[in-house]
Amino acid sequence: MNKKRIRAIALSAILSAGLAGCIPQELSADVSNVAILTTNDEETGKTLNQGVAQEKDIQGEKFKLSIHYLSGEDTWRITSNKKLYFEIKTLNLPDNLAVYIDNIHMDTSIVSTKAAFDGIMQDTMDDRIHNSLMLGFPIDNERSYFGVNEIEGQNDSFISGYSYGNAYYHGGSVYQRRYLESDYLKDGVWANKVDVVIDLLICDKTTGEVLRQVSVDSNLLIEVNDKVTFLEKGDYVTYDYDRDGSKKEIKRVKKND
Repeated sequence: MNKKRIRAIALSAILSAGLAGCIPQELSADVSNVAILTTNDEETGKTLNQGVAQEKDIQGEKFKLSIHYLSGEDTWRITSNKKLYFEIKTLNLPDNLAVYIDNIHMDTSIVSTKAAFDGIMQDTMDDRIHNSLMLGFPIDNERSYFGVNEIEGQNDSFISGYSYGNAYYHGGSVYQRRYLESDYLKDGVWANKVDVVIDLLICDKTTGEVLRQVSVDSNLLIEVNDKVTFLEKGDYVTYDYDRDGSKKEIKRVKKND
């Protein structure tokens, strides 16, 4: 290899390293106004299954919608299939009105401190009544709708979206692979965001006439477990990741102990 080519390669490497270090990194939008379902017990790393309760206004109505979310998992992980339970009923519904849930739509995406990985869709769900005998799921101040959202860990669409976010290039093209939990955590992923739209039918209780159709929106953040254990040189080593993707060792156990 001649000296000019060696110098050119060296200069290219220096410029690439310099540019990579100087390119500003766009941060994700602020989500501090969204309710958080905390899943990180600092001692055990397991879900603090306390749930989140919300009271939502209904446009044009004096009564409210009560929504209660509860994690169905001991440990909430991006890469695992997981369940989110929810209960919906009314608050202060007048005696002359009947309310039915026409449809529930839930989108689940990932939340990251880095804009490149924030908002990538992970799962979507719709639920409506599956017969023609009723207008929808009936709810009132005493009668609730109990639902469950089974959220996928990694499907092809999610892996594809995350691959493009990572912009892994090989031979001039983007390639995809299945990611580990630590891959998401080191990219600043710290929660799932669930965006919900609940379509209501509000009816006259006496005549059964549909008076109004109205949608109520709700959203929720679910913190992921930020601890991952690796097998390193015969030791089980557990790391804790912060929201910027940095990790620190918090526990080390010999494999044979």
